[in-house]
Amino acid sequence: MTDAQLRRALRNGDVVVARPGVYVGRRRLELDQGHRLATQIAIEGLRRGSPAYACLGSAAALHGISRLGRPPERVRLYREKGGPWRDDAVAVLICKLPTTHVTEIDDVPVTTPARTAIDLARWVGFRGGLVVVDSVMRLGVTRPQLEVVARDCKRWPGIRKAREVVKFADARAATPLETVSRVAFRDMGLPPPELQVTLAWDAVGNPKYIVDFYWPEFCVVGEADGLLKYDDDDGARTSLRDEKLRQEELEAMGYIVVRWSWDQIWRQPDWVAARLRRAFAEGARRRRTA
Repeated sequence: MTDAQLRRALRNGDVVVARPGVYVGRRRLELDQGHRLATQIAIEGLRRGSPAYACLGSAAALHGISRLGRPPERVRLYREKGGPWRDDAVAVLICKLPTTHVTEIDDVPVTTPARTAIDLARWVGFRGGLVVVDSVMRLGVTRPQLEVVARDCKRWPGIRKAREVVKFADARAATPLETVSRVAFRDMGLPPPELQVTLAWDAVGNPKYIVDFYWPEFCVVGEADGLLKYDDDDGARTSLRDEKLRQEELEAMGYIVVRWSWDQIWRQPDWVAARLRRAFAEGARRRRTA
């Protein structure tokens, strides 16, 4: 657009000023209010200085990495030179990034999934960091790749905690709820379970029942969702019935099934642990009897 065309578009409201020097079509704003657009706007506003890269929660949002808590409200960027600053929409941190720690998503410069995971694991608590690292491993990042990034960041604050998170991480944890449950098991002193175990196959050999957690020494199954996650509608009642039939079949096969919800593992992990211990005791009793 020429200067005259831009001025006309601004007067007509077809284009709006997103940040000083950054203009966005109104239709684009109406169609896309997500964090990706906010990140693009923030980076465009810094084009005249050293390169800026989406990092931390902003990078996680762009990569589709699972996190605890609400989606990020402020765009977070790394920049090699200048001074750190923030306003209501953007926070800029000064950081020199190796070329192996950066990539692009749809032309948006961003830290790699591995670097994003290590950074967040340094910043947040163990439980929140593990949700992130389990998630990036499900996306295909390997433990050795994470360990390489951790070595590159060996002088950064919180890196020891990040290394502990990487060591405990497991790509088989299919959801944040399963990750949080694993942390609760560890904190409550429970034996570590096997994850995503197939306990039955259909007539053509496809997995029929894959359970979240399995303690083979006690024949105990743990399900980190269960009947409490469904609302009261037709689809939910069907899911509820299917889950009930699934549990009945597992129990008929000799397994002891324990279920819990988000609220229970988050607010009452000791209660969930007590139920599991009772199930372990019952499983051990059955084995002795057999």
